[in-house]
Amino acid sequence: MTDQNTASDRFPQRILRRSPEHRRADGITCALFVAVDALLVAGILLLGTEGVFTEDWMPYPGMMDSTAFSYQHDCVLFLYRVEAVSVGLAIACRLWITAGAQLVVLTSAAAFIASLSTYWNP
Repeated sequence: MTDQNTASDRFPQRILRRSPEHRRADGITCALFVAVDALLVAGILLLGTEGVFTEDWMPYPGMMDSTAFSYQHDCVLFLYRVEAVSVGLAIACRLWITAGAQLVVLTSAAAFIASLSTYWNP
């Protein structure tokens, strides 16, 4: 005599198997978060072209902005904080694809921003 309809029997399946609506919401949330991440990195690059970043592929950087000494470091820390919050929210909502995408995209973006040469870090 076994009881297959108890809540404890369905619990592992409920965490691993999500409904089609939940998977669709995960995909939409993932696309939205990645688009916001792209805009965030574009904004960091746009603001950094005025006297901070000195890469050859960027427009002429102009004069050195002496007040932006920690701009690159602050942007990297900001991206890591955004990553921690967004991944935490995604895991809390069981949005596994979104959490994975945020880990990949924001870690790569932070590494990219950190690798750019500046007046202080050639």
